[in-house]
Amino acid sequence: MLDTPIRRKYLLGASGSALIGLMLATSVDAANPEPIVVQVAFVAPITITETNPLEFGSLDVAMGIGEQVIIGPDNSLSDTGANVLGGTQAAATANVVATPGRAINILVDAVTVPPGVGYFLTAWLCDYDGGTIGACDGAGLSETSAAGTRVVRVGVTLESDVAPTAGNQDGSFNLTVAYE
Repeated sequence: MLDTPIRRKYLLGASGSALIGLMLATSVDAANPEPIVVQVAFVAPITITETNPLEFGSLDVAMGIGEQVIIGPDNSLSDTGANVLGGTQAAATANVVATPGRAINILVDAVTVPPGVGYFLTAWLCDYDGGTIGACDGAGLSETSAAGTRVVRVGVTLESDVAPTAGNQDGSFNLTVAYE
């Protein structure tokens, strides 16, 4: 075979490519192994104990469609149509015990109301241990757990959607407190 300038360039290029490939392979190995941290946090299971139901008391059976009775987590009451006729109006309360200093989420969901009884429940609001009041439906309310037994208070807007049906028309909801 003849030693030509083209052949020398070809051999030089091939040798250079092989050398670069070896250098890259060596540098890739230098980053292995990569130590990975394992994070583990042991926490106590959260306990929730209802201490008071959500109470609207006695409402007017003639409540107009679209009228609202609102009970705030702080037990405040708003009645757009003078529909509260008696009884007790109070936010729901539950005692909560969780490992302190952890991010928690307070969520109201699985709301049930008997069909066709005259109302629906919307705009759920909660507070944790008397703190900031915030929405606790949808994505829930994020808080930081504190030591000991703490109180979660739950309020809601009751709105009339059809002519109400006389009698007890109790509904329910789930209150979930979980670590984030």
